[in-house]
Amino acid sequence: MPNDLPGTGLFGWLGRQIGYVKKAIKTNPAGPKKIYRNESTEEQALPSDPNVKLRRTTIDEVIVELPSDSRTPQTPSPHRTDRDDC
Repeated sequence: MPNDLPGTGLFGWLGRQIGYVKKAIKTNPAGPKKIYRNESTEEQALPSDPNVKLRRTTIDEVIVELPSDSRTPQTPSPHRTDRDDC
């Protein structure tokens, strides 16, 4: 058992257990909400060796993080990107 844990003895252990339960109650079991998912796969034969196939799989997702203190999703704030390809 690591020595860097706060508290010693029975009450230290009991305090840690209460902390674990408190954190579990606050945590959303559903996790982040996915509102969009697009999965695409591309396959192509290697030009120098036709027996070898190259496969590229891309997954695009839009995920809305839920705040830890409530169960409703936050409205994303508009932000500026400096990239032109977005």
